[in-house]
Amino acid sequence: MKFVLTSLLLLSCCSSFLQAQSCLKESKKFFSEKDYISAEHTLDRCPAEDKKNPNVQISLGGIKLMLGKYDDAGAYFENALKIMPKNSPYFAYVYSSLGDIAMRKNQTAKALQLYENSLRYESANLNALVGYGLTLEKTGQKAEAAKNYQKALNIDFSNLEARKGLIRLEPDCLTEKEKLEALKDRNIIAPEALTFTEVDMDLLRKILKAERGSSIEYLSMKFGNMLPEGTYFEKNPNTFYARKMLTLNGYNLLMEKLSKDATDFFRSQKIVVSELFSLADLNGRPIFNEQGILTDEGLVAYNKSLKGKKAYLLPGEKASVIRDKELALVKELLAKGYEEVTRLEFQYVEQETLCPESTLVRSVRCRTVGEGKDKRYFVPAGPDDTPPFTVPLMFVEEYRDLYGKHNQDYSPVYRDTFGESQRTLPKLCNKKGELAGI
Repeated sequence: MKFVLTSLLLLSCCSSFLQAQSCLKESKKFFSEKDYISAEHTLDRCPAEDKKNPNVQISLGGIKLMLGKYDDAGAYFENALKIMPKNSPYFAYVYSSLGDIAMRKNQTAKALQLYENSLRYESANLNALVGYGLTLEKTGQKAEAAKNYQKALNIDFSNLEARKGLIRLEPDCLTEKEKLEALKDRNIIAPEALTFTEVDMDLLRKILKAERGSSIEYLSMKFGNMLPEGTYFEKNPNTFYARKMLTLNGYNLLMEKLSKDATDFFRSQKIVVSELFSLADLNGRPIFNEQGILTDEGLVAYNKSLKGKKAYLLPGEKASVIRDKELALVKELLAKGYEEVTRLEFQYVEQETLCPESTLVRSVRCRTVGEGKDKRYFVPAGPDDTPPFTVPLMFVEEYRDLYGKHNQDYSPVYRDTFGESQRTLPKLCNKKGELAGI
């Protein structure tokens, strides 16, 4: 994650202080020469009295952050906040840097608050805008993330991180007019079209996903850098932010080539031709369609199989014993009155109750089945109607009221972070993540 960091801004902008302190002057010299280790060592050797100065604390925090020593950097920045004068111009920088550290530690709720603090002091702080956008994107708040990326570009159009962020959020962050233009650019709809359908948008999403997966590079390799005309087009050519965009023709060509590679792979697994196009994934869904092209599920199964994990079933073959046991357990949980919820719904329960998954499973009768990306989540839905066992479902229902049932596109908005109204549903766990009662 590379922000538009203003790292070590203070080493160059506090000139009067730097001139008065030899260790800072020397550190600045090393920093300008990109000798960051020597710059760090020089600051570490500053006299104890000098280290009490907020500018030294901030500079030490910046160096440590650049070198990836996040705990040390955080300690210096936190200490600087305690001793900085009220009129210091560097509050935005310090809060933004602390936000970067929180993000790198996956402390998203904390990062949101820190970036907000930074923007209160300086609304045009590029690092905070991009970091805030990335944090919002990570928590599923795509529309808000796009707004912050756009603000950053409005301040500095050359900001590549903000530009990449907006591209990642396509097509959800696009206006209706921009969606229409994007569909025309990729030849999904006719140039004169005035409207589009959800089918068109679904195709655009698939093309964008393929594009992010280095599809143009893959096709270039297949064709020796001589791609057929109309495979892609370049937007903003001859600029540092030029972008190669896959067209519908290019996407169809990509799927043809991928499907050919997939058939060759499955043949290498001693699968006979008569069974090849009847393969299914572990959920029984076809890997190839009637035209012999990989399905969405087939792409997943093919990629998993390439990595050495058998993710396909032959005609008449049953899923593995493990999967059979998982399905039996799911059936048992549903029969006992459990309700299956999405990963994002379960994350919302964790966030709002302050309970980690282990505590919810051990003490509140929540259950999980499977591992990794295939893990499934279940919360008690009856017949026991007494707390704390009813609380997880209460938060699931609240999440659905806010974002719609089984919504996979938006994760929870951490409302408390933004100072909104007090929660009315109970917190089950203490700060250690242990059940504390209600």
